[in-house]
Amino acid sequence: MSRKRQDPLTRAERVRRRRGNTRPQRRRAKTVAAHAPAAGGAPVVVSRYGVLSGASVPVSGRVRRQVRVPRGRNTEVVAAMPAVALGWRWLSLGLSLFLIALIAALWYAPVFRVDAPQVRGLQYLDPGQVAARLGVVGRPIFALDPALLAQQVEALPAVARAEVHIGLPNRVVVVVHERRPVLVWHTGRKTWWVDARGLAFAPPVAETPVQALQVQAAALPAAAADIRPGEMQLLSPAQVEALETLSRYLPQGTALVFSPRYGIGWQAPEGWQVFVGQKLTHMQQRMVLYEAIARWLKAQHIHPALVDVASFRAPYYRMEP
Repeated sequence: MSRKRQDPLTRAERVRRRRGNTRPQRRRAKTVAAHAPAAGGAPVVVSRYGVLSGASVPVSGRVRRQVRVPRGRNTEVVAAMPAVALGWRWLSLGLSLFLIALIAALWYAPVFRVDAPQVRGLQYLDPGQVAARLGVVGRPIFALDPALLAQQVEALPAVARAEVHIGLPNRVVVVVHERRPVLVWHTGRKTWWVDARGLAFAPPVAETPVQALQVQAAALPAAAADIRPGEMQLLSPAQVEALETLSRYLPQGTALVFSPRYGIGWQAPEGWQVFVGQKLTHMQQRMVLYEAIARWLKAQHIHPALVDVASFRAPYYRMEP
């Protein structure tokens, strides 16, 4: 009883004081609970020295790598480094930069630059003409288009067809198929080579093919038409075939002539001129007809200046040119 008398506080005052001391603790407990992990996680104990050992504190944002120093029963964080997470965008950027560097290295590397193309299949053309037409020396092999290069070579009048093959590291092979001259057409100072299709083109060399028929012409045929510079359609394929048939009836080395009036002809061994016309059809029948006329002229001791078999119904001979 004496103890109660010495306490100046009433019972109500003591209750209010106890309630006032517990409110800060409740507030701290709420704060810790708010930062506590989800169900099943360890509780967080906060001390004035830092986070107690073994406590887990969730980190917002990026995960950081932390360096902790033990201090008695507690630990203190003294350093933290951000943990960098490389996503697919960073991987894509790195791969793109690598490919760009690789392409640049391949483009400018000397080992992939063409030194000199290999040209095959030539008989008349010079390999330097084909190489100059290509223009691939010093260029990277990856920048070449075989189809486009083949078209550039085929632009040469003496080339019928070309094939271009490309291989690593810097190999370029050109296979050229040249036009085979069947006729050599001389008109004044101009000379044309004519292939089996009747296409006339500028001679690639000065030499005259010995196996080709020689035609000395006063002019070009009326039906001749230019195709492009250095190339024209001089005769039809049928006319070229007819001239090849005609050459089998003539002595070896006989030169043909072309007259705008009489057509194709030649100088016979007997001394007179023979003409077969400009149509150049049914050449075998014309030659049979001419041989019959030639035998009759010899039998009659007639030496004309000209024999014309352009017409089957009305062949004739003239005593004067």
